[in-house]
Amino acid sequence: MSMQNESTSSKQNVNDNLDFNLIIHMNSLISLLKQFICSGCNKRLDGSTTIKERNGLYIQLEFMCNHCGFLTRLYSSPKMRNGRRHEINVRLAIGGTLCGLGRSGIMKLLGSLNLPPPVQEHKYREVQEFILSYVETAQEQSMIDAVYDAISEAGDVEDLTVSGDGAWLTRGFSSLHGIAAICSTTSKPKVIDTNWCSKKCSKYQGAESLRHVNSDLFSTFQENHECQLNFIGASGAMEKEMIYEIFCRSLPKYDIKYISYIGDGDAKVHKYLTTNPPYPGVTIRKLEDTNHFAKRMLSCIKKIKQENKNTILSDGKKISGKGRLTDGDAIKFKIYFAKAIRESKTDLDKLYEKSWAIFNHHYSTDIEPMHDWCDPQWCKYLQAKSNGQQFTRNSRLAIPRACLDLIKPAFLELCSKTSLARVVGGGSQNANEAFHSLLWTMVPKHRFCSSTILRTALGLSTIIYNDGYSSLDKLFTSVFSSIGYFSAECFGRLHTARKSLTSKVKKRRKKSATTTTTTIIMTTTATANNSSSESDDEFSFIPNNNNFADITQGLIALELSEDDADMDDEPGGDD
Repeated sequence: MSMQNESTSSKQNVNDNLDFNLIIHMNSLISLLKQFICSGCNKRLDGSTTIKERNGLYIQLEFMCNHCGFLTRLYSSPKMRNGRRHEINVRLAIGGTLCGLGRSGIMKLLGSLNLPPPVQEHKYREVQEFILSYVETAQEQSMIDAVYDAISEAGDVEDLTVSGDGAWLTRGFSSLHGIAAICSTTSKPKVIDTNWCSKKCSKYQGAESLRHVNSDLFSTFQENHECQLNFIGASGAMEKEMIYEIFCRSLPKYDIKYISYIGDGDAKVHKYLTTNPPYPGVTIRKLEDTNHFAKRMLSCIKKIKQENKNTILSDGKKISGKGRLTDGDAIKFKIYFAKAIRESKTDLDKLYEKSWAIFNHHYSTDIEPMHDWCDPQWCKYLQAKSNGQQFTRNSRLAIPRACLDLIKPAFLELCSKTSLARVVGGGSQNANEAFHSLLWTMVPKHRFCSSTILRTALGLSTIIYNDGYSSLDKLFTSVFSSIGYFSAECFGRLHTARKSLTSKVKKRRKKSATTTTTTIIMTTTATANNSSSESDDEFSFIPNNNNFADITQGLIALELSEDDADMDDEPGGDD
């Protein structure tokens, strides 16, 4: 009787097209075995097949020849290097995290495919803990490379401007887990550091029962336990603590300083960085996220409309209805405000004038024109005046002054010089929002997960966001010695598809913005000689040849801004 030795995975050549796992029906495998000659008696194999061992997807089959008793053993997966785990189960755990599936979700998938269920719950947790160390090592290297890129693009300056944002695993103010990420502000922003918080440690909670039953065993557990609970307090306070810790470790970790911080309207983070300076003698400058700031215009107007929906205005009508202030008008005000910020965020006086030009332009009448701060590129009144023509406003399409009087407090609040000074030199948190979107595909907010899985997902999403799916090659090679033939092929296709999709979206948006701008130009040109009957209720973005590209890019950036959804779904406005 002889036995096959179970070999470890040692293939280094990804081009080996036999280095992959295969799903095969058991009856087909047995039928195939019976076609071979037994090594013991040189007769056709004829015997019984038993499952000697099963551990998750790993199966050890034993085929005994009825003629001579010779045993043939088959293994469905090699063992890991220097360990007892089997490669297929570790790959399944990584794949489950990449797909946003927990152990229950994986069991449903395997059940549908008529495959053995995954390893037991405690074994699955052990596999996740085993994976975490490899993922965090690869994540650190990816972030180090991103820091070098940021320093290089900044002209070898080690004082960087970064954007930061926190997020929570579940919606509301009671989430047990939170994460924060700092992104560079380069032409292609990347994640340069992350942090996580947890208010719960499942292992410690489970071990609490030993405290009074077996105090010695509990003490031993405490000595060897790496507790996942690292935060005590309100969930809403997680963000400032996590980002503060990231700032404090930038010098020992990367030998750099974050001197300017792009954040949303939540002032808690910057206030905390100011009252507890991470760098002695250095004041961190707060740069407002222009997208979040512009969205406040929409939020303020909607709030005013909701609070006064039954109020009778000075003209005897309500704010809503036909010929009144619509939600579309509110969205346009937000769009115009965002465009004014992007075009003038380096000049406060110009930004102030452009912001108030939006309100004054709509508030104007034929008797009382208020176009002093308007731009001839879009103001039809100034266009008609420059052509020596008389302009008559179409009152049917104009927003009534009574409605504008009601929403004027929104402009007074957001368009004061004190308020606008916050967005001078501002930037965008789009990189953070995009990173969060990728992260939540791996740990969906509707499903609870442990801090270990959250940290694994945080590392995987950082690697993919910074370097694409093809960068998983290094991670898989470090874990398994070889990424595997079809793993390399699949990740390569995902990487290509991701780049292709990004390119297509940019081209589509650029084409859409160009088409929209061109249509506006043609419409305005065609009606320039008939301005006496033209409505002046909307801005028409009319670029000249010199700034056509700039305005087109502005429209593209506008389409790339995040949703106008409610920002208060959870602490920090992550959603």
